[in-house]
Amino acid sequence: ESCSAAPPGGARGRGRGIARGSCGCSPTAARSTTEFHCHMSFLTILGTAAVVSAAIFMELIACLAFPVESGTEWLLLLLLVPLVLAAIPLLLLRACAGDSLFSDTPKGRHWAEFGFAFFATGIIGVPSLLLLRGLIRWEAFALALGGLALPAITA
Repeated sequence: ESCSAAPPGGARGRGRGIARGSCGCSPTAARSTTEFHCHMSFLTILGTAAVVSAAIFMELIACLAFPVESGTEWLLLLLLVPLVLAAIPLLLLRACAGDSLFSDTPKGRHWAEFGFAFFATGIIGVPSLLLLRGLIRWEAFALALGGLALPAITA
């Protein structure tokens, strides 16, 4: 049984004595629709967690798999700080954005974009500077940027 916006008997609440769900359909259909949305949100959260975990794992492998004679490959761990901090402005914007009748965009949207761009520049700039100084190898650089590209491609 599918859940539609209007019940088949006309107005909400009227019908054949059957209790209706909030969408006007039978309680069984409303419950199955709610379960579907819960499963989809769970899969979305699970997919996001998998992508973020893979990106962090690629950053760690970039540090450990390609040693340098000077022993400075651990410097790529500095990428984890801006990688984590880059998501905070966008998460705060999503959590704190209220509905406004007079504006199309939330008030803090420009600041959230600026904060994300600031940290994203550090994510790309740090491995580039380390590579130019000879402190990491090309393979570690490619893996570090691949770990950055993974969330960007799947977003």
